[in-house]
Amino acid sequence: MRRSAACWILWSGALALANAAFALDVPVATRLPSGLVPDLTQPIDADATERIRRYTTAPEFNSPLTDYLPASKSVPAPQAVLGDVAGAPGYLPYTADVHRYFRLLAEASPRVRVVTIGTSEEGRERIAVAVSSEENLVRSEENRARLAQLADPRRIDLDDARAESLIAASVPVYYITGAIHSPETGSPTALMELAYRLAVDESPYIQKIRESLITLITPVVEVDGRDRMVDLYRWHLAHPDSAWPRLAYWGRYVAHDNNRDAMGMTLSLTQNVLDTHLGWHAQVLHDLHESVPFLYDNTVGAGPYNAWVDPLLTHDWQLFGWSNVAEMTKLGMPGVFTHGEFDTWSPGYLMFLAAMHNSVSRLYET
Repeated sequence: MRRSAACWILWSGALALANAAFALDVPVATRLPSGLVPDLTQPIDADATERIRRYTTAPEFNSPLTDYLPASKSVPAPQAVLGDVAGAPGYLPYTADVHRYFRLLAEASPRVRVVTIGTSEEGRERIAVAVSSEENLVRSEENRARLAQLADPRRIDLDDARAESLIAASVPVYYITGAIHSPETGSPTALMELAYRLAVDESPYIQKIRESLITLITPVVEVDGRDRMVDLYRWHLAHPDSAWPRLAYWGRYVAHDNNRDAMGMTLSLTQNVLDTHLGWHAQVLHDLHESVPFLYDNTVGAGPYNAWVDPLLTHDWQLFGWSNVAEMTKLGMPGVFTHGEFDTWSPGYLMFLAAMHNSVSRLYET
């Protein structure tokens, strides 16, 4: 089931490009919105593509966006570190292995950059990975400076014409975070594959994503808990006949409520993600979770919405969420839903740091 995660993540980045849809009585590949059809004339990694299909629970859990893996002669795919494709059964990488892959990717591609954003309470590194066109990354500091002016209109004297000029010269930042909840193990490897696809795929819609925005990725938020979880999983593989316990704590000393710290700001993970979000002036903060074997795009939720959240943001929650449901349902992907009891009144969630700063909060449960 983890193979489905890469498709769901990639879909959100490409969503803004969707401009048409087709009926369900045509082949799956032609149900894609206009502009999102992959370029299968580019080199394809046949072995990885076969493994993706073999490891996916059923064909309907994948889509034409992610049922193949592009090949590159110069840029390593995730299997260079993992030994298999992302999401392969029976293997979870440690945080250091995840980070090592992203640095290999950055060394090989001018479309990728890795920066350290902080350390955990136990001294483990946290990173952010920027993926975009080479031109956007070369000018990323200039882009940040423009976005900083747009983030505080007092800096441009509330001048609408100047704002329009800054907008025209800038690209937005879409910030994705994974593995804040340590037993939810799939997002780091899915994000490894997503970054690879964004760096090497030459399909026109991927080129458009690279040109139109900077995708920012923190693949492991709870780095201490990730390593504990991998330890536990490997013990389980070595002792298949023994019951394996749940982790008492993920970080020091916190478990599931590390995603309730956006008010208290007591944890380094919250501080690091907030500093990164504000430092890059991201327009979206998209946090990845796991709970059910289908895609739950839970940021739409059920009203009444928090009155202190700008209606523009609640509109965007609806727009993103229901667009996901509509387009993925057209592809025949089962169980996609968005309507649920998302609590827009609690500012404690990590991704709600965005809403409290007038950018779009996003959260997937898969």
